[in-house]
Amino acid sequence: MQVFCGLKGSGRSRRAARTGRLIWRIVIMRRTLGIVEAVRAASMLFIVQVMLVASTAIQATPRLPTAAGVWKQLDESGKVGALVTITQEGDVFVGRLSRLFLEPGDDPNPVCESCPGDKHNQPVLGLVFIEGMKQSGLDYNGGTVLDPDTGKTYNAKMSLSPDGKKLTVRGYLGLSVFGRSQTWTRAE
Repeated sequence: MQVFCGLKGSGRSRRAARTGRLIWRIVIMRRTLGIVEAVRAASMLFIVQVMLVASTAIQATPRLPTAAGVWKQLDESGKVGALVTITQEGDVFVGRLSRLFLEPGDDPNPVCESCPGDKHNQPVLGLVFIEGMKQSGLDYNGGTVLDPDTGKTYNAKMSLSPDGKKLTVRGYLGLSVFGRSQTWTRAE
């Protein structure tokens, strides 16, 4: 059932009703203002309508999920090794070790003895080990990842699943084919 002026019904009938109302307004303006003023007013009315439609379309665009959040770092056996918190700092994303799941007998407060530079002998908990990742859609490139066990730094890239629940992190030397990946799941 359609309601007068296209308030309900198909998109086509609503557009037709809007166009009809616009034409009716122009006819009334022409009678009241004269042809030149009516054309100016109709032009302004058209511009305002286009701007409203454009702003509605921009607001309706769905936002892509980001890698920002807390992730469960899983090893090859599927065991959780750590929780990683990824944050956006400016235009790059960084990752910190926010919780460690240690084996019995492991040092409860490990430090990065093999890490280079200012990270040398820093606590592993809270250590920034992913740096400089730049977002491009669901992919993140141009960053590095530090292996706290060896102190080696690798080129890195990340890829986020469309639903935002899985993050594949790849560290590599030179070319991406010379590396290894881990898939992490978002902590809920």
